Amino acid sequence: MDDAEHSERKSSDGGTSDHEALVDVPLSFELSGFEPLPAANRGGEAGPSAKWYHAAFHNLTAVVGVGVLGLPYSFSYLGWYWGVVALAVTLAASLYTAYLLAALHEEPDGTRHNRYVDLGRAMIGDAWARWLITPLQYSVMIGLAVAYLVTAGQSFQAVHNGRCNGHTDNTSSFDLDNCQAYLTGWIILFGAIQLLLSQVKDFHSLWWVSLLGACMSVMYSMIAFIASAVKGHSGVSYGKRSGSVADRTFGTFNSLGTVMFAFGGQVVMPEIQATLSVPPPAVRSMMNSIYFAYVVVTFAYFPVATAGYAAYGNEVNADVLLSVSQPPALIAVANFMVLVHIAASYQVFAQPVFENIETLMTKNQVWPSQQPRLMRAVVRSLYVVMTTFVAICIPFFADLMGLIGAAGFTPMTFILPCVFWLKAKQPQGITFWINIAIIVVFSVGGLLAAVGSIRQIAMHAQTYDLFH
Repeated sequence: MDDAEHSERKSSDGGTSDHEALVDVPLSFELSGFEPLPAANRGGEAGPSAKWYHAAFHNLTAVVGVGVLGLPYSFSYLGWYWGVVALAVTLAASLYTAYLLAALHEEPDGTRHNRYVDLGRAMIGDAWARWLITPLQYSVMIGLAVAYLVTAGQSFQAVHNGRCNGHTDNTSSFDLDNCQAYLTGWIILFGAIQLLLSQVKDFHSLWWVSLLGACMSVMYSMIAFIASAVKGHSGVSYGKRSGSVADRTFGTFNSLGTVMFAFGGQVVMPEIQATLSVPPPAVRSMMNSIYFAYVVVTFAYFPVATAGYAAYGNEVNADVLLSVSQPPALIAVANFMVLVHIAASYQVFAQPVFENIETLMTKNQVWPSQQPRLMRAVVRSLYVVMTTFVAICIPFFADLMGLIGAAGFTPMTFILPCVFWLKAKQPQGITFWINIAIIVVFSVGGLLAAVGSIRQIAMHAQTYDLFH
């Protein structure tokens, strides 16, 4: 039976409505095809089955990252007023662009653009999607994988030995070199964990991992807030940070980048929305999940940023948990929660990479379609091994990730969604100017953050040591 006959049979049997028959390919390599295809062409394969709360877990894990722990440090450069303003404006703009992506995901005829690049292809053409969106998205997703491995290794260190996290007592010495000597082993251990998690079939099957990661992100944010609030603010200075004018200027640029990069879930939001079942309309379910995620974001980011800065002022560390010295057991627990959240985040940003590679291999007959499990094991294991190797080799990747974030997160989170909306809807009046304002403001902000990151790399270049 050919595809047309199959579609006609399903329609006549009443098994699938016209709306359901136009669902795009879900994120699973078992469903072949690179271009957006209606479900009627899938030969009867099951469509997306996720509910709004599954998407909420993915969105929360993608949006709330360990960057929340760096917000007090950003406030130490921006100050109370501009820190709150920058965080509030970025939050509002991020929520707005998340809505734009969700609203553009589905065409009036029901066809869904299941990947960010598919949406870009439909909005601004194949050339722009191929040569702009694809490099941006993959640089961010692969870059985050490496950054998460390095961060996870450091979190493992902190859980294993509080001295590596700067938590010492008066009777113990802090040997940074001794602590750092074990970083490679911790990174490899985290990579081994990812080897197992990467075998989860597809994005939707990963919902329980995202749920666990989302819970951990909320809990370590609460620990950071409560520990900072309990500490109080006696004897704290909120003046200018020490250093030269250039140091403070570029530190401010980096701080703007830290605030902007705290909202990066848009990079995979179309892929998350692709897992949602219809009916109800995917945009309704997606917006429910986004509203839920951003309520949590609001109640996590603002308390951590303000309480951390209030407690430690301009002496706060780049990770507020490094400033919290007591009780050591609580900080160890918080670092373990960070570790679990990072494990989930790695998968959220890796699954779209897996899906695209495996789909292309199936489409181009690089691998027999009768062996999907073996292909999954080989492709995903190679990806984890390669990102782990890069994390071990490049100790300065955190600095490089700032540049990748400025070049990738900013356009994909703030600029491209507005460009898509202007192209697709051609709005007039206030809506037009809101989109233009977001494009201009965050283009400038991303440029300043990139400049700050380049200086940071240049300043640290003399201390870099491969295989550190």
